[in-house]
Amino acid sequence: MNPSELRAILERGVRASEFLVCEPDPATGRLRAPAGVPELMLGALRAALAATPPEPGAARLCHYLNAIGDGREASKKLSAELFAAALRRGVILSSGADGAADDRANFLLDRMERLFAALRILPECVPDDELPELSPGARSLFASLPEGRSAVAAALAAADELSQGRCFLFRSGKIIPVSPESVKPVNKFFGFAGMRAIYRDHFNDFARGVCNVPLLIHSLPGYGKTSMVLSYALAVPDVTVILPEPAALEREWDELLERLIRRPDRRFVLFFDDIDPRAVDWYHFRTNVGGAFSPPGNIMVVLSSNYEFPAGILSRGRRMSYPVFDEVRCTEMVEDFLLDFGLKRPPRNLISLIAADYTEEFGQKKFTELSPRTLMRYLTVYGMNRDKRRTIAEMSLGDVITKPDGELFYEFNIELMRSLYGEEYIRKLLKDKLKNL
Repeated sequence: MNPSELRAILERGVRASEFLVCEPDPATGRLRAPAGVPELMLGALRAALAATPPEPGAARLCHYLNAIGDGREASKKLSAELFAAALRRGVILSSGADGAADDRANFLLDRMERLFAALRILPECVPDDELPELSPGARSLFASLPEGRSAVAAALAAADELSQGRCFLFRSGKIIPVSPESVKPVNKFFGFAGMRAIYRDHFNDFARGVCNVPLLIHSLPGYGKTSMVLSYALAVPDVTVILPEPAALEREWDELLERLIRRPDRRFVLFFDDIDPRAVDWYHFRTNVGGAFSPPGNIMVVLSSNYEFPAGILSRGRRMSYPVFDEVRCTEMVEDFLLDFGLKRPPRNLISLIAADYTEEFGQKKFTELSPRTLMRYLTVYGMNRDKRRTIAEMSLGDVITKPDGELFYEFNIELMRSLYGEEYIRKLLKDKLKNL
């Protein structure tokens, strides 16, 4: 390649880089690149174009190339910066995005192609006496950059941080793919039919663009809130779940919303799990949900807690409060389990004996709580233990049928509520119960 061709490619690369990553500095009128990869990339291109050797002590071209290429996953970081640059201009260069072939996207891809062409030849611009200083990482990075429109488009689509799955953690500004162990087919949840219907209908309505009203979910511990939210949300094909830390309701709410608003091609469920409403500063939530501003229709917030939400927060969403797990809910779960296990009409005696055996095992300290969580552990063992199933089935044909101890559920729930909510809550609960007699 002759010097004039080389210079033409570099000049096009500089202009493409300035367009993609730079913003004008109001104070100086000069174009300014953000710190990090964008700044190093533009510095490298400008250094390659410089006609005179740098001043003593100034950064040379090989310094820029080493700084870009020596980091971990340097190629991915470079593509991610350019993918983000396209997002800032309202263009989504992912493989599944609608309008990926529109004029704006083509214009940006043309600039990306020019930039990559310039970056690929940067090692050729390093003076011979500096070549020994060029690191292996820099050599391999620039040699492997994509060439041609289709290769550039594929590299940028692969840089989409949301292309790696449908469920992500949000930690310290980073979106991290995760595969939650608690996700299961929705037909493997038993009992609580009303709650399951709400989850099913609400997430389906959200996916169809009908509504994005927040869900505010409350129950005692061990009711499966986390598992149900994740399973029912991910059962809808077009939904992506983001799991921020509870503290993000205060610290990172604005940053997270700003990033997701740039992705109208996705439907997001922001699931803040296991929060303590008493300790949250609700300013950002009140401002952005049902207040002066509201999230766009492709973003829905779900909050889950073992405590009730304040009235001012409940008014901004749909309240979901699980009924207390007692002997009635226990037998309902057992019946649903037996139906799923293959029994078309589970006998009432069999249902009663299984529920009673579960409470007996709780009394034997095999479980630390009476909850849907521990009942599912019991039923899992029951389903795998043929001898246990045979014994209980034979007992169900007898004259004496044991029922689950309702008093045991009552006492456990009262003590659990007392430990969570305090004595005053229990007094109010009992007072309300007496009024209804």
